[in-house]
Amino acid sequence: MKEGLKYPDYVGISDITTVSHEQMRVEGFFDGQPSLMFDEPEGFNIGDPPELQGKSRGWTPVHAQLAALAGCTSITIAVVARDQKFKHVSLTTKLRSLIDIRGFFFDLHMQPKYQQLNFDLTLNTQESNQKVRALAAETHRRCPQLGLFRLAKIPMLVTWYRSSSKRPLFEERFNLRSGTTPEDRLAAKGVKAQKKLSFS
Repeated sequence: MKEGLKYPDYVGISDITTVSHEQMRVEGFFDGQPSLMFDEPEGFNIGDPPELQGKSRGWTPVHAQLAALAGCTSITIAVVARDQKFKHVSLTTKLRSLIDIRGFFFDLHMQPKYQQLNFDLTLNTQESNQKVRALAAETHRRCPQLGLFRLAKIPMLVTWYRSSSKRPLFEERFNLRSGTTPEDRLAAKGVKAQKKLSFS
């Protein structure tokens, strides 16, 4: 990394450093902020050597990545809402990632990858559905983290809700074909595996 370089005003700079400790514990630092501890959960067993075991002492890198996506999206929504004069009381998000980890553990010929990411956003607002759609479209255009996931072609199902209803306002599919999703196929495989176990 080159130090002392000058960049154009429109380039945002983010510097993070990490220090690796014993086992799978890694501490991340961002200047002027409390450190963040990363560790895989207890039972995250990658085999030999036995000291490479998770201990559940901090966030996993995947959880931190998802939190960054949710945080970046939430901040972008606040900026877009201001620009569009969109009024809302609050926003909550939920994220779930489904990752095929066989390439990390069992089959070293495979690349571990996200099978699907489900991203639910719930707005407490009285604005019209049309205005929520406009907010969503501009958020997707502006948010760097959403852009990163989309450019990586990660299958994403983004669902927008109004806090007064459990029914979705609308869904957006990125890198997902219509019809059966990877999540649906994985769930069907899980049911088959359970049935097999119960008969054996």
